[in-house]
Amino acid sequence: MKKQTIFLLLVFFAFSLSCQFLSPSRNGTIISSCANIVKAVRSIQPGGAPQALLETGVKQGGEFEVVKYFDVLTHLSMQDGYTLDYVYQVDSLGAYPVLYPLPDGLTPYASFADIPENTQLANYFDHLVVADVEQGYFEFAAMHIMAGQFYLDWHANYNDTEIVCNSDEVNAILSDINDGGFGNAFDLPQQAKARAMTNLEPLVQLTENTAIVELIVFTKWGGFYRQTYTISRSFPHTIIDVNSENLVPYDCGIMF
Repeated sequence: MKKQTIFLLLVFFAFSLSCQFLSPSRNGTIISSCANIVKAVRSIQPGGAPQALLETGVKQGGEFEVVKYFDVLTHLSMQDGYTLDYVYQVDSLGAYPVLYPLPDGLTPYASFADIPENTQLANYFDHLVVADVEQGYFEFAAMHIMAGQFYLDWHANYNDTEIVCNSDEVNAILSDINDGGFGNAFDLPQQAKARAMTNLEPLVQLTENTAIVELIVFTKWGGFYRQTYTISRSFPHTIIDVNSENLVPYDCGIMF
């Protein structure tokens, strides 16, 4: 058994080296500030929801204000005439925030019960303005992934996708899961394959009409993915396509 394990590790190490030498060059701009941006977003996001909000779904005042995202995602802003807000969805399967664009002059909704009948919340991305530079589109993708990841309860915790910026973060994820006792551990082939991943840094390529954002993400319910966003450069900045390639399959085996 030990010899077989060593053999598998050698095979994956050889595969890793071949990938590094055969990987095509990447066209675009590497977002070297990725780790700092992701850390800044995480630093302002609260953890568990206030008990009153969790029990009633009604905002009492003093809850997290999502407009704070624009303090750290400085290449994004709301369209003139709108601000960013959220209502809190509480049901039998869990609880989570639902972000929406609030027109100026309209009183923010304290809960879903305040939303007029037959009124559907608009998509805030339709009113999100992006600075037309590479980092702006990376921040746009980061907001798409991370903006709703606060005050999550029960089944909503499946929304755990995190952006992976470098190899140190890959190693940290492997260690956290294997040392933390959260579900299944990574086996040796999975660890070797994860450490063999190349081109980890986010990359943004601007074409005439679109921005292509390529990044690595991880979720405990799927593993490591290379996710590629195609985003319209003209306002509103529509997400034209999101392609996901599963690089290292993994499932923690836990069901909420």
